[in-house]
Amino acid sequence: MNRTSRFVFSLALTGLACVVLAGCAAPMKNADLENAQSSFAAAKMDPVVVKNAPLGLQTAETSLQTAESLWKADAEPADVSHHAYLALQRTAIARETALQKLAEERIEAASSDRAKVLLEARTSEAELAERRARESAMEAREATQSAELARQEAQKQTALLAVKTTEAEQAAAEMRAAEMRAKELEAEVAQLQAIKSDRGLVITLGDVLFDTGKAELKGGAVVTVSKIADFMKTYPKRKLLVEGFTDSVGSDAFNLDLSERRANTVRAALIAAGVEAERIAVRGYGESFPVANNETAVGRQLNRRVEVIISDDDGIIKERR
Repeated sequence: MNRTSRFVFSLALTGLACVVLAGCAAPMKNADLENAQSSFAAAKMDPVVVKNAPLGLQTAETSLQTAESLWKADAEPADVSHHAYLALQRTAIARETALQKLAEERIEAASSDRAKVLLEARTSEAELAERRARESAMEAREATQSAELARQEAQKQTALLAVKTTEAEQAAAEMRAAEMRAKELEAEVAQLQAIKSDRGLVITLGDVLFDTGKAELKGGAVVTVSKIADFMKTYPKRKLLVEGFTDSVGSDAFNLDLSERRANTVRAALIAAGVEAERIAVRGYGESFPVANNETAVGRQLNRRVEVIISDDDGIIKERR
């Protein structure tokens, strides 16, 4: 190798050494800048941060762009790291701002929900109070109706008791009246000289009230007929059966006809005295059913008779046997 060639080779080695030395003096990466870039990129991809902290992102981006510019301009690493740090902190501030706003929105939403819940609760309380008021009013009406029904029932029971009391008083009065009528009846029966029998009260009119063989009543019969008529007016439910009898003197046909005519004469007298005709029945038995011996004058006189039978209060007179 000649002198010139050795000089060129020396220059080449020198140049290569300079290149190697220059590569060792300028680092290829800045960890602070990469950290800032990564943090900013993540924040920019977060919709919460983008929405709630756009100004903070813009400030962080400005710091990051400054750091990147310095990095590209081979500025002092300390300056690049400083601005990268600023970008990193401002990105963090933007994220915190976004989270704070999100929290505030949630709080506001929660407050709105709380207000809604409170409104619903108050509405429910108002509805409950109204329902209770209606129920109370209904209970009050039912209580009033029950009281009114109780009052009406009490009045009804009082009226029923009054009716029963009146009925008892009327029954007692009727009993007293019946007892009085019984006593009056006994007195009147005594006046009529009536005899009690299983057929009823029996009043016997002897033949002294008729002429022999005749059917016309004598004047003395008027008093007896009047008493019987008065009795029948007093007891309108009672009825009469007038039965005629004779002694055995004369033919049977004559005696039967005579007994019937005398019984009808008495009936006509009672009707004339005011007794309704439909209340008086008549029978003629002739010489049947004698009460004494027809062989003697006294017996025949007893057999010549008219009997008036007064029914009970039901108008019943048993048939003669």
